[in-house]
Amino acid sequence: MSKKIFIFGGTGAIGFAIAKKIIKEGYSPILISRNEEELINKSKEINCEYEICDVLEKDQIDQISNKHADTLNGLAYCVGSINLKPLKITKDTDFIESFKINTLGAINVIKSNMESLTKNNGSILLFSTIAVKQGFTNHSIVSSSKGAIEGLTMSLAAEFAPKIRVNCIAPSLTDSKMSQKMVSNENIRKAIENMHPIPKIGQGEDFGDLSSFLLSEKNSWITGQIFHIDGGRSTLRLKA
Repeated sequence: MSKKIFIFGGTGAIGFAIAKKIIKEGYSPILISRNEEELINKSKEINCEYEICDVLEKDQIDQISNKHADTLNGLAYCVGSINLKPLKITKDTDFIESFKINTLGAINVIKSNMESLTKNNGSILLFSTIAVKQGFTNHSIVSSSKGAIEGLTMSLAAEFAPKIRVNCIAPSLTDSKMSQKMVSNENIRKAIENMHPIPKIGQGEDFGDLSSFLLSEKNSWITGQIFHIDGGRSTLRLKA
């Protein structure tokens, strides 16, 4: 019987890179997204299953979770949104909608699959952002919801130990559908690249190896950790 990994946001740059890697580790990824056309194309590319799901719809999450309950060994929540604006022009709804997609969606996905992951000694991988550790202008909306993800990681790692391992990756800016407004302009892209000690924009493939390891049974003793994959931006300074 195959060992399955749910990848919510599986058609995105990071999610799809994870899917390609875990296949090589002997797992069966299930790509999960709202966009059926993208799901069909991506699943054909790597010959895997897919499920259509809006993470804001709890009934849809429950239906998929029940369908694959016996064989689920892990899940990655790669869904996210980026809403950047100065605090003075934000509205309550900006923070609420960001929390729904970035945080509450992850919570409901985990709640629906706790029993299966406990039974199979599974693993959960969440995604935060470098902006939680390093303050950036106009990032209050996303930093608030993703900061909650880091707190959730720590709390659930303690609550679920020793049966389920829970970890989090905090990327810097990655070349993806969400970031196209920023990285499509060559001058802006170059300026952002040069903010990193390793000067480049992240690619989905930069996350595949660590993610697949954390989700697999090879990871037998890592839980409650926040990993920064950010070209050194969160911790290093090239100039005094």
